[in-house]
Amino acid sequence: MLNKMMKGLVDLIYGTNRIRKKYELSNPTEKVLASDASKGIITIENEDVTKGANWVTSQRAVVMLTKSQIICGKWIIPIEEIQSSELLKISSLLGDGMVLKIQTVDNKNYQFGMQLNPEWTEQKALPLNLEKTKVKYFAFSIIVRIIAIGYLIYWAYNRFLGN
Repeated sequence: MLNKMMKGLVDLIYGTNRIRKKYELSNPTEKVLASDASKGIITIENEDVTKGANWVTSQRAVVMLTKSQIICGKWIIPIEEIQSSELLKISSLLGDGMVLKIQTVDNKNYQFGMQLNPEWTEQKALPLNLEKTKVKYFAFSIIVRIIAIGYLIYWAYNRFLGN
């Protein structure tokens, strides 16, 4: 239930359904097999999924899979150029999510973080190894979270208990 609510909210914010329909109208020969609101990064090598500074500046866009390509904002990845692909299921306090990891034949490595969506596991155009994983945290990510929680406590104290 929480997963569906979070996916619906994120899709609403990103306009996932509108972007998908616009793409399909502009490309009538391409059927979108899966689409999601996502944050995407390019990594230097095939890295583990981590929470760090690179996700702060990640590309935020709708990622779409067709029979011939993956499109995410300004990135277009032809299926025939994909060397390996994994779909990693992750769990968090706010529900389950997925990270799609793609490595191309020219050694570009993409990671797309998105909400849990069965469209990706049910599609047949992109062979995916499905795994469950835990996200590793970098010191930067932990420090930012501590600062954010500290500020939230400070704000709540001043708002409700302070003068």
